[in-house]
Order: sequence, then C-alpha cells, then structure tokens
Amino acid sequence: MKIPRIYQWLLPLFVILLAFSASSASTEDEDEQLLRETIAAGRGHRDEQGVRDQWASSEHLKDKFDSRRKPVSPRVRALLESYRLECKGCDESEAVAKINAFVKETKQQVEDQAKRQRWLERAAMLVTVVVLGGLAYQYSIGAFDAGGGSSGYSIGGRPSDWMGQARRLQIEEQRQRAAKKEEEAAKILAAAQAKEAPTWRENEEKEVWTAKQERQFAKALVSFGGVPPKGRYTLIANKVDDKSRQECLMHHKLLQLIAKEQ
Repeated sequence: MKIPRIYQWLLPLFVILLAFSASSASTEDEDEQLLRETIAAGRGHRDEQGVRDQWASSEHLKDKFDSRRKPVSPRVRALLESYRLECKGCDESEAVAKINAFVKETKQQVEDQAKRQRWLERAAMLVTVVVLGGLAYQYSIGAFDAGGGSSGYSIGGRPSDWMGQARRLQIEEQRQRAAKKEEEAAKILAAAQAKEAPTWRENEEKEVWTAKQERQFAKALVSFGGVPPKGRYTLIANKVDDKSRQECLMHHKLLQLIAKEQ
C-alpha cells in the first residue's frame, strides 16, 4: 500500500510536536520542583510559613498616594529647622503656610512689644515731668527753706540751708527791685505834679489848623456872626472840615486874644 505524499510530511512533524510537548511538561515539572525546594530552603526548620517585615502591618495599604502633594524642599526644611518648627507629614505648601504663619505671628509680637515699650517710655516721661514740677512748686513756695520744716533734708550729705539762704536772697532782691521801681514811679509822679499844667492857650497854639480850615472858619464866622453864641459855634463847626464845636470855640478865643495883644 502506498502512503500519500502529504502524510509522509505530516508524520515527522507530528513526532516532533509530541517530543516538544513531553519536553515542556518535563521542564515545568522541574521548575515547580525547584520552586518548592527553594521555598523549603527559605523556611528552614520552621513549621509555619515566614512573613516579611513589610507585610507585618497592612496599615500602609489604606493610605492613598496624592501625586499633587510635593515633598518638602531642602530650603523649606532648613527654614523649619531654623525656626524650630515641626511639620510631620506636611507637603511643600503646608510647610510654607506654617512658616508664613509663624513669621506673621512673630512680627505681630515684635510690634506689640515695641508699642508697649513706647507707652512705658511716655508714662516714665510723664511721671518725671510731674515729679520735677512738684519739686519746682515746692521750691517756689519755700518748701525747702531751712526754717520751713525741712531743715533736716540734705543732698549729697550737705544740709539744705544753702537752698533756704538762696531763696531768701532771691526774695530780698525782688523786694529791692520792687522798692526801686516804686521810688522811681513816685519821683516821676512828683515831678509831674510839680510841673505847672499847660494853659488853654498853650494847648490851643499846638492845635493844627490848615489854610483851608482857616478860610472855612473865617467865612462861617462872618455868616453866623449874628447867631447867639450857644448855637453859633455848632453851625460854624458844620462848615469846617474835621473840627468840633469846642475846637472852633477855643480857636475863636485864641484869635480874639491875639488881636487884643496886637
């Protein structure tokens, strides 16, 4: 019987496949046996299967990793250490926020301290002014006078008599000045009283009359010459610039006196 040509080619191929399958199965068996031996060697003489340290706790499996959380940079970590701040588990933004809050709080504390210092300085200055003012007032009223009840007070181990003496000298000097002024005023008053008072003519001769006023006066005097003296000089004063009734009356008397003397 003659075998077809195609079977002649398939038969060797089938034999090769069977041999390869048997070889693969043998290799898998050998690998599995090797794995078992390796595991057994790792376990040693223990009866239970060993557990790795990383697998001792499963808490880390609950954590969720956030890729947006950046780790703290060396510069920020150095700032945390310099400010003595703790920020466990913080990322970059949280650490920076904590540093900024600390700096802001520290700055506010410094400003508050400076403000308190200024108020203390003002209060101390006010107290100093009040104390010095009180001492000056007591000194002005003679509280430190030797005979004023404080003769036992001393400065630098010296008695305070010199303060009372200086005060007495000052008062005496003021009295002398006042007496001298009173004496000068009395002399001036006596000289003024001794001097004869100027007459009405002397005063009238010092009165200034312009040429225009003289013409106005002469014309009005002629116009109102027949009017009684009681109302005459009022009418004349109305015609003369910047002159009153009394001034017109005294000027007329002066002119009459000069005319008689001539």
